[in-house]
Amino acid sequence: MKTGTLRIAVATAILALGATAAKAETTGPANNTLEIRVINNNASVVRVYVQDANGRMRSLGLVGRSDFKIMEVPQQIAEMGAFEIKVFPDEPVWSLAGDPAGVRTRPLDLKLGDAVNFWVETALTDSHLEIIKS
Repeated sequence: MKTGTLRIAVATAILALGATAAKAETTGPANNTLEIRVINNNASVVRVYVQDANGRMRSLGLVGRSDFKIMEVPQQIAEMGAFEIKVFPDEPVWSLAGDPAGVRTRPLDLKLGDAVNFWVETALTDSHLEIIKS
C-alpha cells in the first residue's frame, strides 16, 4: 500500500514541476529599461560607451573575449533623444590590436523597452547590430 501511495506522490510531484516549467516564458527587456546586448567575437576585451545627444560619453563597461553581456542604457540618456553606441578594444593604442577609432553606430533614437543586439567582430568594421522594438 505504501509503495502505491509513494508512486502517486512522485507522479503528482513530476506533473506539478512540469506544469510550472511550461508556464515559464522568456521575455524581452522590461518596459522601463533599454538594453544593449553585446556579443564580443573580437580577440580583445572591448569597452562599451554610449554618447548622449549632447555629445557626452558614458562608459557602460567591459565585455570579455568571446563573451556576452547585457548592459542597460541609463534612463536619462534614453530620454534625451538619439544616442550612439561606441566600442573600443581594451588594448594600448600602440599595440597591433589597439584601435583608437573603434567602431560606432549611427545615432539611434530608441525608447525605453527597446533592445539592441550588437555583434563585435574580429575586424571591427564587420561589426553589426539588430534593433528590437518593444
